[in-house]
Amino acid sequence: MKYAIPVIDNNDRSSLVGEHFGRVPFYGIWDEETDNLEIIPNESNHFGGVGMPAEFLATKAEAIICRGIGRKAIELCNQIGVALFVEATGTIQETIDLLKDGKLKRADQNDGCAH
Repeated sequence: MKYAIPVIDNNDRSSLVGEHFGRVPFYGIWDEETDNLEIIPNESNHFGGVGMPAEFLATKAEAIICRGIGRKAIELCNQIGVALFVEATGTIQETIDLLKDGKLKRADQNDGCAH
């Protein structure tokens, strides 16, 4: 499975997870099967591109791992079939380790940020 992780910089596995899911400049796309990581620019409508961040990422990955996310984005992920995990922290590598250790929470509507 491929996972998208919103990050604030482009430092490979040391990239820091961003606080605002849709407003980060980059996403790390991690392939669980090959352990390959690619950092891509955020080309959603928040950065002058097309589509909401979840729609943009659905073309790149089957799941999203983030620190937090808004209620509308959770609803959109559910509608388009993108798995969503919250409570990511630190770097991409630390987030991957949390996922592997089963320490990330599968998001539901109650996890949505109010803003």
